[in-house]
Amino acid sequence: MKTISVLTSIVLCLLMFYGGNNEQKKGYVKGGIISLNNDTIAASIKKENILKLQSEVKFIDAGGKKKSFKPGVISGFFMDTENGRVIFESRDDIRLSIFPSKNGNFVLRLSNNIYPLYYFVTTKIENTGIESEIIEVPHYMVFMDFRWYNYNMDSFETCTKLFSEDKTLVKDIENGRYEFSDFPEIVERYCETIKAKRK
Repeated sequence: MKTISVLTSIVLCLLMFYGGNNEQKKGYVKGGIISLNNDTIAASIKKENILKLQSEVKFIDAGGKKKSFKPGVISGFFMDTENGRVIFESRDDIRLSIFPSKNGNFVLRLSNNIYPLYYFVTTKIENTGIESEIIEVPHYMVFMDFRWYNYNMDSFETCTKLFSEDKTLVKDIENGRYEFSDFPEIVERYCETIKAKRK
């Protein structure tokens, strides 16, 4: 079950740009663009922080031209790493930002289970005495029964309502076995429970 938590750590490390692929142009990683009709076009994706990747993907196409796309123009994009493929989907049905883009955002998809799991980062201003600073707020989002369920560090404890069909899991969450960073593992465990019940 720890595999998804490990995967999340790897993905986040990738997005913070630890390591790289020497075969690629500096600052780019091998990947592809997914068109609106789901054709895949090979490209070298520019490595940037997740906030920038959520609003625009910059890349070099097969002909060597630098280009960029915003959400809504393509279905998404992906980056191939030593630890697997990292996929961002273009979505206009998630509204987490204070000023949401009318074209939506690219959202990092962590799993493709019966209840898909996504990861998104927003920002907020926090007072630190005399000064203020902008801090990043990570969100895990589960798509279940045609609805989005969003959890961040502050709302994590309320997720037990969503997973109420698995009483053992709920008890483990309430007893502190899981933290917010373990959310991918929680969703994976819940999906396996529901799949076993449907057999």
